[in-house]
Amino acid sequence: MRILHTETLKKWGGQQNRVLAEARGLVREGHTVVIACHRGSILAGKAADAGIKVYELNMVKQSHITNIPKLIRIIRAERMEIVATHSSVDSWAGGIAAKLSGRKLVRFRHNLYPIGRDPLTRLIYAMPDKVVAIGDMIGEALEHYGISKQKIAVIRSSVDAAGFDPEGEDLRKEIGIPKEAVVIGNTSTFTKVKGQELLLAAFNEVCGKVPCYLLFAGRLNEESKKKYLPLVDRQYQDRVIFLGHRDDIPRVLRTLDVFVFPSLLEGLGTALLEAMAMKRPVVASDIPTFRNFIEQGSNGVLFSHDEAGDLAEKVVDLIRDEGMRKHLGEKARETIIRKFSLKVMINKTEALYQAVLQA
Repeated sequence: MRILHTETLKKWGGQQNRVLAEARGLVREGHTVVIACHRGSILAGKAADAGIKVYELNMVKQSHITNIPKLIRIIRAERMEIVATHSSVDSWAGGIAAKLSGRKLVRFRHNLYPIGRDPLTRLIYAMPDKVVAIGDMIGEALEHYGISKQKIAVIRSSVDAAGFDPEGEDLRKEIGIPKEAVVIGNTSTFTKVKGQELLLAAFNEVCGKVPCYLLFAGRLNEESKKKYLPLVDRQYQDRVIFLGHRDDIPRVLRTLDVFVFPSLLEGLGTALLEAMAMKRPVVASDIPTFRNFIEQGSNGVLFSHDEAGDLAEKVVDLIRDEGMRKHLGEKARETIIRKFSLKVMINKTEALYQAVLQA
């Protein structure tokens, strides 16, 4: 098969991770994958490094008129059979280009943000031959917003557990954290919905009871750092480390004793899955998405949604209980291997594309 993926966003996150993981997996299975994405995006660089052909476009709403013919030329030149779109902007340009070219169209849905019921939004979801939800809750949400159940396919995003070896090198020496120090942290993109502000507020109580470090790995400019850091008491601010964007997430995760994921709204949570694959004990917000695969006290810990006090209490309890941390970490990795296998994701996606072509 010959598949074209389109993607709008410049930054790196679970969505772009899914696109690249699928592309690499399908190439290994003998298919041809091409990616058309935003000029200068992290995905463009990572895909090129992986040997995947990339077309860089100005993926913004104002460029629909120029991007549609460009995508049609790419589809024809590369003899693409399927166009897979991922964000709103590229779904318009990519979707229209696919239809005008007579190609099959698959739309991926990565988040739980509300879907409008206006005519234009209905049109963009009417165009695809299939709509893929990357998590169970997203599939349910699509039905709620009126997408036909027959059109929806749930194919969970996954993690390549082989790439997350808990025994490798960490970052402590590089960033000056003592070997015996306790480190908690988070590796998500900094946005309000990811809940980093809640974690920073909770860190005051955590560090007051158990001295530790708080580590973040996610793109953040200096101006934003000045906004976030005052949420932490001055006496603890030198224990907060902002690493910025990192391409060595496994090393970051090995540095952590407890991974904290305080998202307020999440379609699945790739960063959380990666931490679990690394055998990190995880503390996550008690929201429906996480209840689907985290069992309280078995493979992770859930804290009361949006409550910094409860978050701090759960983190402190884990820091003080090394045995429980080890138990949760072991069970977390088992969960990833059982429920979020990369091979299963690739096989299901491959089967879906074949069914779409044969329909």
